[in-house]
Amino acid sequence: MKKREIKAKRPWKRIRPSGYISHGRFSSIEEPLMPSDNMEFETVTQADFMREYYPTGHAINDPAFYPDIYREEEETVYDGNGDDTGKKIRRIYKELVPRYAFAFQQIITIKQLVHLCGNDIQFELGEARPTDEKQEKFLSFREGWINKGMEVEFYKLASSVKKTGDGALVFYLSDSVLGCKSLSYMNGDTLYPHYDSITGELTLFARSYYDYDDEGNTTSEWLEVWDKKYMYRYKKGVGKGRTVYDVVIGIFGLDGYVQVGEKKPHGFQRVPVAYKRDEEGACWSPSQGSIDGYEMSFSQMAHNNQAFGEPILILQSEGDSVDIQHDLNGTIKTLSMGTDDKASYLSSQSASESYMKQIDTLYKMIYEQSFSVIPPELKAGDLPAAALKILYSPAYEKAMIDAAEYQDVLKEMVKLFAFGYGVETENTIAFGNLNMRYYIEPYVHINNSAVVADLASAVQNGFMSVQTAAEKLETIYTTNAEYDRILKENKENREAALADEIAKKKATLLASAKNNSSTSGKQNIKPS
Repeated sequence: MKKREIKAKRPWKRIRPSGYISHGRFSSIEEPLMPSDNMEFETVTQADFMREYYPTGHAINDPAFYPDIYREEEETVYDGNGDDTGKKIRRIYKELVPRYAFAFQQIITIKQLVHLCGNDIQFELGEARPTDEKQEKFLSFREGWINKGMEVEFYKLASSVKKTGDGALVFYLSDSVLGCKSLSYMNGDTLYPHYDSITGELTLFARSYYDYDDEGNTTSEWLEVWDKKYMYRYKKGVGKGRTVYDVVIGIFGLDGYVQVGEKKPHGFQRVPVAYKRDEEGACWSPSQGSIDGYEMSFSQMAHNNQAFGEPILILQSEGDSVDIQHDLNGTIKTLSMGTDDKASYLSSQSASESYMKQIDTLYKMIYEQSFSVIPPELKAGDLPAAALKILYSPAYEKAMIDAAEYQDVLKEMVKLFAFGYGVETENTIAFGNLNMRYYIEPYVHINNSAVVADLASAVQNGFMSVQTAAEKLETIYTTNAEYDRILKENKENREAALADEIAKKKATLLASAKNNSSTSGKQNIKPS
């Protein structure tokens, strides 16, 4: 593929209301034809997601979206001749309106990530009676998954998708040691996946990023490409780093990329990339319109309070008998006036009830549209698990949907990790033959004591094994291979009990032997 074809990617978009229910009419007598309805979209870039994520980049801070106020005043400038004649000059003043941006996007992102990544990835052996060797390899796989930080890498992937719409994990082998690197637009990477049109398998993956000088100017662009066997690196001069060669080849219509070094085999049997894209874009996209409306309404309310929030001083006087003295901050310090003069304050205006209702409704809908839950105030103690699930049901339902949507990228992660870690530990075939089930368990706030009590009751009643209960408690209290530790402790206890029993029997036999010897000795003594 040409480099221009590699750097091709579907844009994110938001549909426009153009053409909504405006497609003409038809008669029931006539044969109705399928109407032509072309949808229109607004293109949204990943840079737009970044602007929405950080409050400093919100639209409320843009004067084109929320303009400042310009006021025109007429002022008379005297010529200094001693008369009252002067020239009138019009001056335009700009009044800066208050602007308030809130980090709703960051709050929504954290809430969704907690419910999606709060629990570790759940691994189970799919065989009913696995052999001891497979149990050992399964425990080795899980230890490697934790030691290599795959839980953190999965969080980085999900965080990138939630914030920028896509993310990727690249696996590599360095001297037969497995490594993993996360790629995200947050870190300056633009990702370009390419799939097989029939199987949907990832056939080519590329990422581009830039080098910068000490002044922040771009000097060169890098393009790294992975296929099923090799990894390639290309470089092109841009900005101040553009050379005469780059200009000349650009005239002839060439892309200007030069391969750096030779292609390197990456050592995997497939493209070593786990890529995830959310077609909806950032996780707060359903609430973005409400967020913009909330910031606009709040800023307008703040402007109103700034203009009318403070009480207004009213003076009623004849002539110039009132003398007002101010301090350095402009506050009235002293007020001198005549006996017939009057001074009073005009009470400040308060925001109307309907205006506050608008802001409160927007605040509520921002979280509801993104399936986030504002923590309720609890006046009682610990709540049961069912009550907590009901309180956090919108967030839990969203996490359940995310768990299903992230299952494909998790499958790619497990396959690439099993092969790479198998190469590192020389267990490629053993890990490949493991019949494992793996899935994402959405996190919900629970009472750990209730979970332990339920598992203990299940073990005591005989419909759950101690091994399964120990595995379920690994993320709370126990550690990996807890069941093996339990068996080891039970074996040591049995051996200690057997040793005590043997020692007691030996002591009993010795005591019996002594008694028998003393009795027989007394019977053999003859009286003198």
